[in-house]
Amino acid sequence: MDMIKSGLILLVAGMGTTFLFLIIQAVITNALAWLTKPFANILPEPAPKKAPAAPAKKPAESSDEGEIVAAIAAVLHHASH
Repeated sequence: MDMIKSGLILLVAGMGTTFLFLIIQAVITNALAWLTKPFANILPEPAPKKAPAAPAKKPAESSDEGEIVAAIAAVLHHASH
């Protein structure tokens, strides 16, 4: 029973330490964001990136379409039997 009690104490202490660390980290992050807000205009805004031109699609060759249609028909025929 003593080991279970020690284990539970370690569990609570570990989880409490982790929770406290995360709270401190969130507070510091928010404080730094607040402190650096006046200096946001020092760096210029990055230029928006232009989307690359979409490559022209080449038309599907009829032989490829024919093979695809034949494969689909074969699967449907096999599934129905």
